[in-house]
Amino acid sequence: MQQVLLRPDDADTVPVQMPRLAVVVPIFRHSVLLAEAIESVLAQRADFPIRLVLVNDGCPHRETDLVCREYALSYPDRITYLRKPNGGLSDARNHGIRHALATWPSVEAIYMLDADNRLRPDAMANAMAALAEHPDAGWIYPNIDMFGLSWNSDYGGDYSLLIHTVINICEAGSLIRRTVFDAGVYFDTSFKSGFEDWDFFLTAAEAGFRGHNIDNFGFLYRKRAESMLADSERDAEAIRSEMRKKHKKLFNPRGLLELEQKEAPRYAFFLADRNEVLLTVDPDAPDARRLPMAEFEQLWWRTQTDNSQHHIPPILVMTHSAVLDQLRHARLLHGVLWTMERRLADKCFAALEIEPREAERIGWHEEDAQGSTELRAAMVMVRPGLFSEVVRDSSIAWVSGLAARPCNIPSAKLSLQLPEVLFNKEEEPYVAAAHDLVALAARYQASPFRDALSRQWDWRVPGISWRSRTHEIPRMPTRSKAAYPRVAAEGRHVGFALPLVEFGGVERVALNVAKAMKAEGWIPHLFILDATNCNYSHEWREIFDSVTFLADPGFKMWEPASSSYIGTGVPDWSRFGDQGDATAMFAWLDMLINFHGGAISGVMGPLRRLGVKTAVSLHLSDLSPFRRHNGSTYLGLAFEHAYDLILPCSHQLADWCHAMGMPADKIVPLPNAPSFGLPEGAAARIGRRTRRCVPSIWDGLTIRRGWSGSFPSSRRPR
Repeated sequence: MQQVLLRPDDADTVPVQMPRLAVVVPIFRHSVLLAEAIESVLAQRADFPIRLVLVNDGCPHRETDLVCREYALSYPDRITYLRKPNGGLSDARNHGIRHALATWPSVEAIYMLDADNRLRPDAMANAMAALAEHPDAGWIYPNIDMFGLSWNSDYGGDYSLLIHTVINICEAGSLIRRTVFDAGVYFDTSFKSGFEDWDFFLTAAEAGFRGHNIDNFGFLYRKRAESMLADSERDAEAIRSEMRKKHKKLFNPRGLLELEQKEAPRYAFFLADRNEVLLTVDPDAPDARRLPMAEFEQLWWRTQTDNSQHHIPPILVMTHSAVLDQLRHARLLHGVLWTMERRLADKCFAALEIEPREAERIGWHEEDAQGSTELRAAMVMVRPGLFSEVVRDSSIAWVSGLAARPCNIPSAKLSLQLPEVLFNKEEEPYVAAAHDLVALAARYQASPFRDALSRQWDWRVPGISWRSRTHEIPRMPTRSKAAYPRVAAEGRHVGFALPLVEFGGVERVALNVAKAMKAEGWIPHLFILDATNCNYSHEWREIFDSVTFLADPGFKMWEPASSSYIGTGVPDWSRFGDQGDATAMFAWLDMLINFHGGAISGVMGPLRRLGVKTAVSLHLSDLSPFRRHNGSTYLGLAFEHAYDLILPCSHQLADWCHAMGMPADKIVPLPNAPSFGLPEGAAARIGRRTRRCVPSIWDGLTIRRGWSGSFPSSRRPR
């Protein structure tokens, strides 16, 4: 029960002030330092009333109660004293906030001040002015100026929720607009080991609010060698794990990619033919930003000289708009970018050459570009941070080797073969990306802004190092070399994973399932796991929205297999392999269907945890040399727990799956049938049984609602 000690006996003589701002101070074992915090609030120079709310959270020190009583009795018109049983920091803050909001309807904002910190005299006036100046801001947060152990850190620049998922950029000592609490956002009392404020601001951001930093806030943070924060850092990973569970949508790959696209685009595409730069994660995203090259150059220099307050895409790509259009038409744009970005883990540059071929096939091969007679690159991607190193270098000679004959810089070269039908025969292909990149580096190196790089422009230490490596944040859930650059904000996206694409029966089944799902509103995507080339007829291009080669030398679909499940080897890669890139390739999807993908079953469990619905298409059992059944059906059985749906190609195989222990509710038979279109009017003549069964199959694949179908007895073989 709260106890309010406000006034002496002559309380009726005290004039009542209606505060615009309430400062809430939770107190537990800081009785000696508390007076400094209180005095710093009383000393505020502001033209509006401020109410100070002291919350004694069951502090065992008698001195805490004495100090609070003395101040409350001395300043009854300015200080409210509340006592409560110990409930932890979050509970104490909530107690004070709720009291302030209920008692003074005039309060527009709450400031949170810990009992061992303090404020400069103009802090609240500065913060309230910023809140008024930025009506879209839910809270105003400070830079960190520490005393005790002295340190000054710059947390300026635009607020980034993406960065906020990896580092707490908003100090608890922030001014929070009343509407945040009116929306039901309070401190989570289940967080008792630290990072309560981090969780609070993430919750506020998920509710649609955003923060705003001001440089001259006036907040002073007491830093000691040992503190509650130091304890929290020891348990940091466990606490972060709890936050990831609570804010699951925010921390999953799709959520992070959407934030990256909105706040911190990954790629800067220099379009040589348009003299402009495209800033984006996904080149097909409608909110991709375009800047003239001169404007981008100014932005780039700002990020080099102005601490960590500004963002620039970390990955530079030199290319031509026609190249992007060609890759887009080929359905290969996102997959090519993803593969090139992964190669930057080991190389300074990744170059793409595009070659025509007569047959309706696509293929690729990779090699080291060093020693090439001439690098005829349609696209060159630069490793993050490297372009800055080039500009700072006293000579540009070494990077000029990229455009030399032969190329003498070790770079990854990806050669892509496309059908001739995808080439514009009236235009010369763009092959000068390496030369244009060298020219760009020379231009930046000759810039009059270059001298600014040798100077220190701010007395504070850069506090947000993540500004320059935001592209690494969406990689974290999958631990991959690169997050797949597709922002799937709209539609239902389904992936089809196949070891290869030729003219086999499994591929035809996949194609026809994709056709049917596309007719139901899904967006199909093709992923080729094991091959480096494939059949690519017009039919495939029309059905699939994108095509991606896994292109992972470490992926082994079947061998080696050091363990077996009922006689079928379980591929080692599925259990012990580096699955980060394969997981990232699929993590942005709504659903993934595995068609004889062997070891790729190993990523289905992680994908389910990331919110991707998983299915396996089963076709037949193989025979061992001793004529024992084994193969994909048994591997599907081994990983049954990782799949939401089992899709056998016949009712007989569905019965086998059920008999082998697969839950009936998971099994949705997709019986094989002739793969040709029905004549006009034929659908009306098909029997009731077919009309009844087909919709239930697609209802079972409707992942937005979750599959709620069953395995009706009418569909079981007799």
